Amino acid sequence: MFINLRAKDKNGFSDPYVKMYLLPGPRKATKLITKTIPRTLNPEWNESFIYYGISEEDRQNKTLRMLVMDRDSIGSDFLGECRVPLKKLCSGIEKNFNLYLDHAMPVEKVARTSERGKILIGLTYNAQQDLLYVSIRKCVELIGLDPSGFSDPYVKVTITPMTARTQRQKTATKKKTLNPEFNETFAFSIPLSELPTKTLKVEVFDYDVAKHDDYIGGVVFSASAKGESQRQWLYCMQNPGSLTEVWHKLVLTD
Repeated sequence: MFINLRAKDKNGFSDPYVKMYLLPGPRKATKLITKTIPRTLNPEWNESFIYYGISEEDRQNKTLRMLVMDRDSIGSDFLGECRVPLKKLCSGIEKNFNLYLDHAMPVEKVARTSERGKILIGLTYNAQQDLLYVSIRKCVELIGLDPSGFSDPYVKVTITPMTARTQRQKTATKKKTLNPEFNETFAFSIPLSELPTKTLKVEVFDYDVAKHDDYIGGVVFSASAKGESQRQWLYCMQNPGSLTEVWHKLVLTD
């Protein structure tokens, strides 16, 4: 809630709402908006929002920016803003802050390709059926590659070396979004003994009609990969029947 907001309308009130972003990063990918509370200077929202895929690196380096706006029939008036560094938060613990609204503060510009987004991937192996299941759950904070500032993302899943056409599959395309939800699972027929020699590549593309699809980023899983993707791959091989779901940062793969 906020108290004693400035009155921006002729009736002596405002119609406030709050826009939220994570900084640094592309605004469209992390923008969240509350409902508008009409004719008040002391609004209460009692709304909850979730940012998915927040890593420890994000917690140390990102800040939640909140802009309080007065909604008008044409456009909106700026009332003030406040910021909360994510490192002030503790995992699993709700924390309340008393903040004062400030004037608009400058936002550091971020290179277009500095962050490409994140993807939530589930892996499990069925030893009885010799099947590797790859679940593509969702992506967040994708880069926008279309003139609208959005993308039309889909995910391509490939197993190499390939021995069958079914070892390359892809999700449906989600229109005009930077935070798509897919919830699609693909099955690949691979004997457990061959998994150590295989590479799983998960790639996100922006679908285009009149030209080649734009590459957004990907994740590579193999026994020789590095970091979180290697750990999830090895766990999948060593623990058949156990499902793991892990957030991965999208990078430019070879």
